[in-house]
Amino acid sequence: MLPRALRDIRDGLLGLAYPEWCRICSRAVESWDDGIVCADCWDDPNVTRLLDGSLCAKCGSPFRRPMLDSHQATQQDTRLCGTCASFPFTSARAAGIYSGALEASVLFLKVTPHICSRLRVIICKTLSDHRGALAGEIVMPVPLHHLRERQRGFNQAAIIARLISREFNLRLDERSLQRAAPTERHRAGMDAADRAHSVERAFEVRRPRLIEGAAVLLVDDVYTTGSTICAATQKLLEAGARQVTVLTIARVGGN
Repeated sequence: MLPRALRDIRDGLLGLAYPEWCRICSRAVESWDDGIVCADCWDDPNVTRLLDGSLCAKCGSPFRRPMLDSHQATQQDTRLCGTCASFPFTSARAAGIYSGALEASVLFLKVTPHICSRLRVIICKTLSDHRGALAGEIVMPVPLHHLRERQRGFNQAAIIARLISREFNLRLDERSLQRAAPTERHRAGMDAADRAHSVERAFEVRRPRLIEGAAVLLVDDVYTTGSTICAATQKLLEAGARQVTVLTIARVGGN
């Protein structure tokens, strides 16, 4: 971390040489640490909704209704949303809802292999706050098919996985789980059944002996319906993983 004085000089020079405008409100981004979104949009909960309240104990979906009293609040880690009972992963968590600064940052990450300091802190805090639910010995990104990764130049989930591996001293495995075939790009408006069909038989495990008996932390950028995560999880469990938990930057919607 740069000293404050050096950060101020750096941000001032970068602002002159490479002016950046907030992808949400179009005001100037004054700190390199904030990436492509200004501090006001990061900090406004009406724009960027981080998840820190009552969540489904399994899939991490936020409950719309708050706890009514302190006794209920102590039970929040055991409440289930009722829609994820058949999902094969043990638990999943996201830093926030797919909107605002998180959405803008995820879209940027799909074209530029960089996670700004603000988002790195949020990702690491999410994992730290939910270590009990997200136990893992191996961190593994959801893979892209090799043709799509070659076209893009990188896998954005692997960027997240490398950050987590480094910060939490977890073994990184980017090779065991592979895309067996290219899948249809998920379009807005596709329902859960369409998405599940599009990733059916999409994954395979190439080196099962490396994950046999292990707890795997699977990471991706966005949790949408859970179809991609579930398809990847099922293959890992069939290959001998003891359990699979899931961490994403953002998730779409809630209960």
